[in-house]
Amino acid sequence: MSKTGVKYFVEQCKLNNLRNVVISPGSRNAPLTIAFSSDDFFNCISIPDERSAAFVALGMSEQLKAHVAVLCTSGSALLNYTPAVSEAFYRSIPLIVISADRPNMWVDQGDGQTIRQTHALANHLRFETELKEHLKDSNDVWELCRKTDHAFQVATTAEKGPVHINFPFTEPLYDISEVDYTPQKHINFVSPKMTFDAHQLEQFKEVWDRSEKRMIIVGQMPVNPKLQAQLVDLATDTSTIVLVENTSNCTHRSFIQCIDRTLNSISAEQEKDFAPDLLITIGGAVVSKRIKAFIRRNDIQEHWRVSEDFNFMDTYQKLSATFPMKAEQFFEELPLTKWSRNANNFGGKWKQLDLQIQARHDAYFYEAPYADMSVFEMLLDYIPENSVLHFSNSSVIRYAQLFDAIPSIERYCNRGTSGIDGSTSTAVGAALARPDKLHTLITGDISFFYDSNALWNKILPSNLRIFLINNEGGGIFKIIPGPGTTQALDEFFTTRHQTKAEYLCKAYDVNYFQADDLQKIDTQMEDFYAKLERPAVMEIFTPYEENDKVLKAYFDFVKVK
Repeated sequence: MSKTGVKYFVEQCKLNNLRNVVISPGSRNAPLTIAFSSDDFFNCISIPDERSAAFVALGMSEQLKAHVAVLCTSGSALLNYTPAVSEAFYRSIPLIVISADRPNMWVDQGDGQTIRQTHALANHLRFETELKEHLKDSNDVWELCRKTDHAFQVATTAEKGPVHINFPFTEPLYDISEVDYTPQKHINFVSPKMTFDAHQLEQFKEVWDRSEKRMIIVGQMPVNPKLQAQLVDLATDTSTIVLVENTSNCTHRSFIQCIDRTLNSISAEQEKDFAPDLLITIGGAVVSKRIKAFIRRNDIQEHWRVSEDFNFMDTYQKLSATFPMKAEQFFEELPLTKWSRNANNFGGKWKQLDLQIQARHDAYFYEAPYADMSVFEMLLDYIPENSVLHFSNSSVIRYAQLFDAIPSIERYCNRGTSGIDGSTSTAVGAALARPDKLHTLITGDISFFYDSNALWNKILPSNLRIFLINNEGGGIFKIIPGPGTTQALDEFFTTRHQTKAEYLCKAYDVNYFQADDLQKIDTQMEDFYAKLERPAVMEIFTPYEENDKVLKAYFDFVKVK
């Protein structure tokens, strides 16, 4: 290949141990496509739709806990990466965006597929750079290798996240002649470990000691057995309560696992007793709007945020200290369990209320009517042990938070931006990255049809199962306050429809099941989870007019008065 910049760039990618590259077809990116796909070091996947491709790469990166690249041609192709890039940014996922471009001289000159690609994704990047296609001397080689290493190091260390590497190319684009290459060095970034001095420890201890009511909220994060053990140890203190969500991947009987369910039973008069003096938050996004509102409106003296990224993110408007470190290291450095334990039964009070609600929750489903709520109760019981469960956004992830999680099941959702646009593609990427695991996606109809191009590729993983809950529209808008008070609910908010997935699945050679009651779901489960050569979709139709009423009745029933 005559483009020496491509040769050195690809070799530098190997030195940075980039293994997986998701490529969308195009002409301007041909030099990179040829270079990556002809080298056995890389696992290259072709996904035609750029928006879907970026979410597939994100799902792969999420599961592999490693950087994954996504490569596109010039023009609007790059802009289709925006939703996945913003999701990766807010979840600190190391997505390596590589875009081909036209020569800068043709920008704004009416040339085809030429836009202002420089800074096109800048608002949601950790780093961006532009590389040269032709390297004239050793200084050009040094510059390209240095910029490439810089991009990879930013993407994968400390505040991880997406980076953008832009590569303007002139024609010819398909030349495969060899070029000389001299092996280069790779710059290693050594991250120091943070520790606290004696004075700092004394300050933190003083805050801990004077706080009689302590609360830890765990947001979205991958499975972390060490952290889970630390939190279980902390939860033995009766003055401490640990609140977790499904997406935190922390599950234990000593935690409050269904936050909204419990908060539903705390009256305005009781709030002061259930509000902490000290709040510690770890992990990423929290789904529950109720806990955010609860903390914001109560007088919380201290809030410690523990996170390697977004150190000044003040979700609860109570931030007093921020710790830019891993949560497990925080609990190692601060020996909270060895510091004072007091006689306050703050944690016990939360757990006692939660147990009462759990009993009412179980009783509700003895005679629960057929609706989204009862479908969730059945589906979550059927998810196989030791598998991976993915949720789409809107009503799906909110329903999921009302049910206790099974410890052996990993749970994921795109909660960085909470968009509906790439849930299926992300699940496809996750299943491709971990073929040894069975992956299940529970999704709503609007999310599924919006991202249907996720099924439009040849490499669909056979280890993926999709439960599509078709309630004829965006059910979230019938649940949240506001849209129901307008006359535009059906047409412009829920966007009610009669679309079905059967023929879409036939077009993409995906196994299709359908059900409209619990018995039909139950009788098809064995076949649905049987070993198949292609993924499967079970479309479950639920009553549009009843779903929100049943959810409201559920909250009324489980409420401890």
